[in-house]
Amino acid sequence: MIWTRAFFASATLELAHLKSNRAFVALTALAAVSFLVMVRLFGLTGSRAPMALINDDRGTYSQGLIDALLAAHHSFALKNMSEEDAAKALGAGRLVGIIKIPAGFSKNVERGKTIPIDVQIDNVNVDLTNDVQRALPAAILAFGHRYNFPGARVQVAEHDVLSHDTNYIPYLVVSALALDAMVIAGILGALATAREFERKTIKLLRLSPASTGAVLAGKLIVAAAVAGTALAITVLAIVLIYGVVPVAPWMALLTLGGCVAIFTCFGAWLGVQLQRTLAAVPLLFGLVMPLYVDSGALEPTRFDGEWIWRIAHLSPIYYAVGVLEWAYHGIRVTPEPVYVDLLALAAMALVSVALTLGRLRKRGAQ
Repeated sequence: MIWTRAFFASATLELAHLKSNRAFVALTALAAVSFLVMVRLFGLTGSRAPMALINDDRGTYSQGLIDALLAAHHSFALKNMSEEDAAKALGAGRLVGIIKIPAGFSKNVERGKTIPIDVQIDNVNVDLTNDVQRALPAAILAFGHRYNFPGARVQVAEHDVLSHDTNYIPYLVVSALALDAMVIAGILGALATAREFERKTIKLLRLSPASTGAVLAGKLIVAAAVAGTALAITVLAIVLIYGVVPVAPWMALLTLGGCVAIFTCFGAWLGVQLQRTLAAVPLLFGLVMPLYVDSGALEPTRFDGEWIWRIAHLSPIYYAVGVLEWAYHGIRVTPEPVYVDLLALAAMALVSVALTLGRLRKRGAQ
């Protein structure tokens, strides 16, 4: 009975604190949405770079080559331009390059002649240059296969492991949910515990007959509920704007709820360690991007090298991304089974709660 009363009293007090800091909560939620926009930019930069196309040939084969160039994946976006406009745009840095199909291209191809395609590249960025250099031979080979030219002696027989492809943007926005959960829930969890030190009320927890666990549970339940509500805005944006719907809705919902609970506990532990909101919040923002990048959020970490993959296991976002990608897209991005990822997240939450309780009791006794 005392535990229940302490829990509800602590929850009511925490809710009152958050109501008095509506602007802080709103800006935290806004930061989460901005992270969603930011990670989407990863899928737009470095791919589909603007490339001018000058087509001086109007034959069938030139259109076939253009179709092959358009189909080149994550390389460039073709823009039909005149030679004069293309030269000006390239000189002004608004194009990554120019592809010119010469006059008589189709007739020469039909006669079996080899025709040089003039390509100018602004090699100010080696990454973009490499994308173009990789895409052009692939497009030319696809062009040859389409028309069964005799010079193509090798072709690829592709057999996909998965029954469907997952585009880069849908992959990124789902992994961003783990990032958002850490930002929102982590900050609100840290705020709930760091506030006790800032307001000098930590000793009251020790002097009070109420259970420290009940008080902490009440505070974190409210923080998690508010964080979950804010995270729901991001989920709606992903569904309505990007059209990404989970293949396993209940698992996605449970996973997001679990992520909120876990990161709230993690934030609470940081709050008792640092004892200052102004220290905890910048630290969380500073940690979130390195943890996010090295977590399989941009691509499966197992493809990035053995040491990077091992270090990624220290990040809770690694396990969260593994479960979320499975729930939304039905794909496994971690070598570990999904249930192992869930157990790792649960273990991290329990350890965070235990460490937070121990720290609160210790500091309260001082």
